[in-house]
Amino acid sequence: MSSNHCLLTIGELVVDWIATSKGASWSKPDTFLRSPGGNAANVATAYARLGGQSRLVAKVGSDIHGRYLLETLGDSGIDTRFIFETSRYPTAQCYVLTGEDEENIFFNWPKPNACHQLTVKELSPDMFEGAFALHATGISLTVEPRSHFVIAAMRRARELGLLISFDAGFPYGEGELARKLTKEAMSLSHMIKVNLPELIYWLGRSKHEVPPADLAKSPTKPGHLDILLSYSRDLMNQTGAHVVLCTLGAHGSIVVTDQKEKYYEPLRVKSLAGVGAGDAYVAAVLYQLSDNYQKLLALPDGPRRHSVLLPAKMQAQAQKAPADTTVRPADILELDWDQVAVFANATGALATRTVSASAGLPNCAEVAELLNKR
Repeated sequence: MSSNHCLLTIGELVVDWIATSKGASWSKPDTFLRSPGGNAANVATAYARLGGQSRLVAKVGSDIHGRYLLETLGDSGIDTRFIFETSRYPTAQCYVLTGEDEENIFFNWPKPNACHQLTVKELSPDMFEGAFALHATGISLTVEPRSHFVIAAMRRARELGLLISFDAGFPYGEGELARKLTKEAMSLSHMIKVNLPELIYWLGRSKHEVPPADLAKSPTKPGHLDILLSYSRDLMNQTGAHVVLCTLGAHGSIVVTDQKEKYYEPLRVKSLAGVGAGDAYVAAVLYQLSDNYQKLLALPDGPRRHSVLLPAKMQAQAQKAPADTTVRPADILELDWDQVAVFANATGALATRTVSASAGLPNCAEVAELLNKR
C-alpha cells in the first residue's frame, strides 16, 4: 500500500502492563505482560499489521518506557516522526486486570504524564502530508492540553478534505468540557465507532424500550437487535456522520449508513483476552477504506477503475467520470459494507488470540484464512 495514502492516528500512547492471570483484585496478579498500548497506538499497529502505512502523533517521556515504545512501534513499520519526547513528564503506563466475568479494569499511572501533554503549538502541516484519513478517540479528549490538540487536528484534517474517523469511547464521569469536546469531535467525523454502552450513553435517553442492562446481556435477542439498529441510526442522525459502527463484543457488530443498516454475526476464535479488539476492528475498516480510496484515485486510468468494493452503480458512474483525482470522504465511504464488516469482524476476533492488545493483531493472510473457514 502506498506511503502516500497513510492513516494518521492521534492521541493515546501508553505502555500496557497486562496481568497474565484473571482476577479483579490488585493484590493477586504478580506477572504482567508488557506491550505497546493506547487507542491511537493500537489502531496504528493493527493497520500496519494488515499492510497499511500508518503515522502516529503522540508524546512520550525521555525515559526507558518512551524508548521502548519508539523502538517497538518503529519496528512495526509505524511512522514515529511525530511522537514527541519530553523530559518534564514520564511516559504513560496502564495496568490491566481481567476479572472472572471477562470485564477489564484499567489503572492509568502516573498522572499527569507525557501522553497528556500534546499542545496545539505542536500541530504542523507535515503531520497531514500524504494522509487520506485521521483517526482519533474520545479518551484523548478527557485531559488538557491534549484535548485541544486533538480537536484542532480534527478541524484541520476536515479542512484538508481527509476522512475523519472517531472512536467515541469515553470514561463515564468526566467533566462537562470533555463531554462538549467529544460531541464536537463527533460532529466533525464522517465515521463514528462505538460499543453498546457508549451508544446508549451518547444518545442520552432517560427512557428505553428495553433496559440497557438487558440489551447488553443479549443484544441479538429478537427485538433487541431492531432497537440497537434504530439507536445506531439515531446517533448517525444526531451527529451528522455518514457511518456508525457499533461493536457488540463477542456478539458481532452493526453498520449503519445512509443506504443500509445491518447486523453482522461474529467469527469465532479461541479467545484469551478482549483488550484491543475494538481498535483492531476499526483499523480493519480503515484499511478497507484506504484500498477503496486508492481505487477511486485510479478510476480515470481505465482498466483499473473496476473495484470489487465499489457498488455496481458507482462502477457505472465511474466510467463516465472526468479525470479528477480529488476524492471526497463521502466517496470513500461508498462501498460494499458487507465485505468490509465481515473483514473487520474477523480482524477483531483474531486480535483476542493473545493477552496483549498488539501481539495477536493479524495480517491479511490470517484474516483470509479465518474467512475461508466460515
